[in-house]
Amino acid sequence: MAYQDFARDLKSEMVGDALMFYGAEDFLMSWAVDKVVSANVEEENRDLDVRVIDGETATAYDILSEAKAYSMFSPKRVVIIKNYLPLHKKAADAGMDELSDYAKETKSSSDSNPSVLIFLLESMYSGSLTSYGKQMLKNCASYEFSKLEKPDLNAFINKRVRGASKMIGGRELAHLIDVTGYYNRGSGYFLNQLDSDLLKLTGACEGDTIDISLIDEVMMGEGDKYVFDLVESLVGGNRGKALEIAETIIRDEDGSMAVLALLTKQFEIMYDALELSNRGMSIAQMAKLTGINEYRFKKAYSAAMNYRPDKIKALLMSLYDIDRDIKSGDIDKDTALELFVVKAAR
Repeated sequence: MAYQDFARDLKSEMVGDALMFYGAEDFLMSWAVDKVVSANVEEENRDLDVRVIDGETATAYDILSEAKAYSMFSPKRVVIIKNYLPLHKKAADAGMDELSDYAKETKSSSDSNPSVLIFLLESMYSGSLTSYGKQMLKNCASYEFSKLEKPDLNAFINKRVRGASKMIGGRELAHLIDVTGYYNRGSGYFLNQLDSDLLKLTGACEGDTIDISLIDEVMMGEGDKYVFDLVESLVGGNRGKALEIAETIIRDEDGSMAVLALLTKQFEIMYDALELSNRGMSIAQMAKLTGINEYRFKKAYSAAMNYRPDKIKALLMSLYDIDRDIKSGDIDKDTALELFVVKAAR
């Protein structure tokens, strides 16, 4: 079952008393746990009637003891078992079959069940389900919280942006998702990070509307933004614009050394992009192989297509020489940046 299934069952009051949450999105699992807790235990009683158990160390009998205990204050207790070891690792636990049978018996909601039992398997373990874990999936009311589909992700972002009294247009929203790499294959970017980044983005927005420039500044950092703009000017042969950006870095940011390091990284990606492209690999495959955010890789690949491979190699060697010369004191970092810009602009 997916996120939408849980939301529907929750609204229809059809969520059972033995649940298993697993999948890629820890943020959504935490949200679902909070919803179950809110539906069963009043806030003032949660210290007593909400139990969180470390499933890495707890035994099945520890869990059963908590599950069968009655509350004096709430209709039902909520017992949350985080990462129960036999679910994701072959492990012997004397009562694990009894626990599985208990989950099966209490899968459907009933007034006779003293507790709601939630087996929470965090994303780091969700891909390692054992045969016992798969059995528990069947014995519990199970929900897989995978990455959001695009309409739901759009709604997630818009809700938080509007909650901060800001607005974001469709083009800007698509750009934001692209920059995060949320849908990139093998991406390590999830809703927890997105929620945090949206707080930064709305906090940094001085007006009413979030624009692409602000997204780039917050999501990529000022240094990366300068590098992308600088490389775009270089490959376009716009020496004047490139020098203007370099002067801004020197005058306003005093960031020549940091930008030179980022430039080196970007030219390394450009060089790799051409090499891997010659092997017939797609951008997605190249990004995955190199472990680089697909948005950044696309930018590098697009820039690389405007240079000959031997030109990229020569510029990359020049950047290596500049780093050595700066560290040995043979050249000033600001002068080095300006000289590189003059050399690189076609």
